[in-house]
Amino acid sequence: MTTTHDALEVYKKAIRVKFEEEKTKEYSSFLLVPSRAKLRQLCTERFKDNDNIDDLKSFAIFFGFEFEFGNKNKLQTATDKFRPIETFLKSETDLVDIEGINMAAVLVDFQPRPFKKFTKLNSDDLVEEVKSSNIGKSKMNELVQNKEKPVFVKNDTTISSKGNLKQKVGIGSLVVLVLFGVKSMFLKEKECMEWKEDHYELVDCESENLGFANTKIIKHYNEIEFNRRELMVCDSTKFFNGDKPIIWYSKKNNVLQFFNMDGENPENGAELKKVSRHIIDKYVGDCD
Repeated sequence: MTTTHDALEVYKKAIRVKFEEEKTKEYSSFLLVPSRAKLRQLCTERFKDNDNIDDLKSFAIFFGFEFEFGNKNKLQTATDKFRPIETFLKSETDLVDIEGINMAAVLVDFQPRPFKKFTKLNSDDLVEEVKSSNIGKSKMNELVQNKEKPVFVKNDTTISSKGNLKQKVGIGSLVVLVLFGVKSMFLKEKECMEWKEDHYELVDCESENLGFANTKIIKHYNEIEFNRRELMVCDSTKFFNGDKPIIWYSKKNNVLQFFNMDGENPENGAELKKVSRHIIDKYVGDCD
């Protein structure tokens, strides 16, 4: 049975596959060498005639304000919000914020989205899609039973796993391959999470030492806590949604760290507090 963790990883892989295809299409100028500024411009293009309720909701949650074509200046102040999406699409970093992942799906026009809708795609639908595709049922079974991770590349190129599965497929089939690759990608359930620099990553509990002498920050998986990330802030960062703080901080030994949710600092256990104007004025510097 596919877990939520598995499905999220598959969702992210499928978005990256669609990103490779979109680099050759209408908006290639924004995606061939994606940057924060180009992704911001692409965002405007994607939303200017977009009346999809799910997309508009994803935008509002991610940016903290609703999209209007006349609010380009407001979106420009949120340019740094596109940085994790940029590095995610370039495969330089992972992306753990679910709304950020959903925004990446919008930017590359991946369907089905958002993640909630993606998870509703049941196995029967997938089997029917595979049967109607040019992969063929035997190739699907070969992939599912293969214990090595499949290699995914862009549309109309060779896909191989173990060097013996080669087939020319379209983007729809690529997504099916990604979905059915879950079984081989997650043969060993990862039920713990490790804090790495500014986010959590899934790890195998059995292969990690969870004892008190371990210097790694490893906890049993918690769906809410897994979405925590440390934030790099500056004077143009959006700290409030109206009057409501949307960033938390901890201060220990005169060192401030900022996070996207309440709780405790994973690195030192310090209690997080809501950011205030005083903290911003005193400790937050100018953007470079």
